[in-house]
Amino acid sequence: MAQNPASAPGKVRATRHPLVAALLLPLLAGPAWGNPYPAPILDRLILQGEGSTGAIGSMSARAAGSASARTLTEWFSDRANVVAFAGPDLSAKVAAACASLPLTGGTLYIPGRTYSTGGRLACDGKAVNWVGDGPGVTVVQFTSAVPGQAGLSAAPGDALRPVTVRDMSLITVVDQTGGNAALTLRYAPAPSNIFKGPRLENVEIAGVGNNTTYWAKGVDAYNLWGFDIHGLHIRGKDVGSATAFPDLNMAAAISITGESGGGCSDGKITGVNVFFAKYLGLVSGDCEGLHWVDNTGVAVDQGVVWPNARAHPGFFISRNHINAFTRAVAINGASQGVISDNLFYKWGGSSQPFKGVVLGAYTAGGVTYYAVDNNIHHNTIVGFAGGGSAGGEAIGLDASGGDGNLIQANKFLTVDWVFDFGNQGSTNTVADNTATGTVSGWQKRIGLNTISRNNTPVQTGADPWFIPMVGGGSLNVGAWFQRHFLAADSAPATYTDFTNAEAGRQITIIGQNANSTIAHNTRIRLRGGTSFTSSAGSTLTLTYTGEYWLEIARTQ
Repeated sequence: MAQNPASAPGKVRATRHPLVAALLLPLLAGPAWGNPYPAPILDRLILQGEGSTGAIGSMSARAAGSASARTLTEWFSDRANVVAFAGPDLSAKVAAACASLPLTGGTLYIPGRTYSTGGRLACDGKAVNWVGDGPGVTVVQFTSAVPGQAGLSAAPGDALRPVTVRDMSLITVVDQTGGNAALTLRYAPAPSNIFKGPRLENVEIAGVGNNTTYWAKGVDAYNLWGFDIHGLHIRGKDVGSATAFPDLNMAAAISITGESGGGCSDGKITGVNVFFAKYLGLVSGDCEGLHWVDNTGVAVDQGVVWPNARAHPGFFISRNHINAFTRAVAINGASQGVISDNLFYKWGGSSQPFKGVVLGAYTAGGVTYYAVDNNIHHNTIVGFAGGGSAGGEAIGLDASGGDGNLIQANKFLTVDWVFDFGNQGSTNTVADNTATGTVSGWQKRIGLNTISRNNTPVQTGADPWFIPMVGGGSLNVGAWFQRHFLAADSAPATYTDFTNAEAGRQITIIGQNANSTIAHNTRIRLRGGTSFTSSAGSTLTLTYTGEYWLEIARTQ
C-alpha cells in the first residue's frame, strides 16, 4: 500500500478495498447516521484489508509511521450507540452498551428521539461520558416509581474515573414517591486529592407537561471532588397558589452529600435554573469549598441550605436569585464563607415566616459549631413586610448562631425585622447596611457584643429613639444602632465604661434625674477632670478615640 502525501485532510488513498473506504468515511463523519463525533482526520491513516473480503470490523487502520495496526473494533470499542444494542427498552440497551465498553470506560451515546423506559439507566464501575443530542431532542421518559427503577445512575468507583452527563432531558411520567432521583452520582466514601470530579451540563430534569409530575430529587450526589454542574434546568410540580410548600413535591433540586470519611470538595454549581423544589441546593456532611454562583430558584421552599457543617471552611454563594417560601440561604456551623451580591426575596403567596439569610449553629457529639468568620455583603433582601398578602413575619438576617461575621453593605426592603442576633454575646460587625419600609425595627433580639456602625437609618420601624441606662458599671453601646441613651436610674448608679464601640463612635446621654453619674477615669475623660452627674434635661456627648471616650459637649 502507498500513501499519497498530497492527500487533502479527510481523504484517504488506498490500494485495497476502495469501495469500503468510500463507504467508511461518510459513516464516520456523517451526522445523519447519528454520530456525535467530528470526522476523524484520516489523511495520516492507511486502511488495509486483512483479506480480499470481510466485514468492516475486520479492517484495520494504522497511523503513518506506526509499526502496528488496530482493527476498527479496537479504535471504536470505547464508543457505543445504545440503540444499536438489543434489549426490550432503553434501560436494557444501556446495560448492554455499558457492558461493551472497556473497563477504562468510554462514551454512551443516546441519539435524539423520545424514549420510554420502565428501568434505570445505569453504568457503574467505569468512567462514562453520557451524551445526547440536547434537551428536548434526546428525551428519556421514565414510567416507574419503584425504588431503583427510574433515573440515570453512575457509580464510577474511585476518583480517577470522572463522569460526564450532557445534552438530554430526563423526564418522569409519574410522581417519584419511591424516592428516585433523576440523576444519581456516587463515589466511594474515601478521601481524595485527585480532583477529577464529574461534569453535568445542559440537562433538563422535569415532569411531563406543564410541571404535573415530580422527581424525588434532581441531582443526588455523594462524595464529589472537583466537580462542575452547569446549565441544568430542574423543575418539580407546580405549586400553584400554595401558601406553604407542599410535601408531595421534589425535595432537593441538587443534593450534595459528603459521607463521613469521604467528603465533598471544591465544586461549582453555576447557571442552574430551579423551579418548584423544596431546596435549590442541600449540602450535608463533610464538605468544603463549594461555589454556588449565578443560579436561579423560583418558588422554592428554601434556597441553599447546609444544616450540619462541622466548622468546615470555604463556601461561596454569589450572584444568585432566590425567591423562597421560608429561607433563601441557611448555613449552620460553617466558616470562612462568602454570601454576596445576591437577590433574595420572599414568595409573595407564602403565609410562613421568612428569613433571607440564616447563620446558625450545629451541635454534634456534645460540640457546638457556630457559623463564624463569614462575610455577608452587598445582598438585597426583600421580605414583603408583614408577609405580603398572606402573612408571616419576615426577618432579613438571622445570626443567632453566628459569631465573628462581617455583615456589611446589605440592602433590606420591607422586612418586619432587619436582624435577629438571638440575644447572644457574639462579636459580629454590622456596618453600612440600609433598610427601607421596615415594620418593627432593626433588631428583634440584640447581639450583646455586636459592633454596629454607619447603618442607616439609625432608627427604623418601631425602634425606640433611645436606649435606657440602668444599673451602672460597664455599659455595652456596640449592640445598639441608636446613639441616644437615657440616664434613667431609679437609684444612684455610676458608669465606669462604655464598651464595644468603634473609633469615631459618638453617643449622647440625656439625663432624666440626678441618679446617674458618669465617672471620670482613664477610659472616660471628662472636662475639668471631674465626674458628671446627670439632671433632668442635661446632656453629655462623648466620642470614642479608639483608646478612650472624650467629652465633646455638655448641657447642664
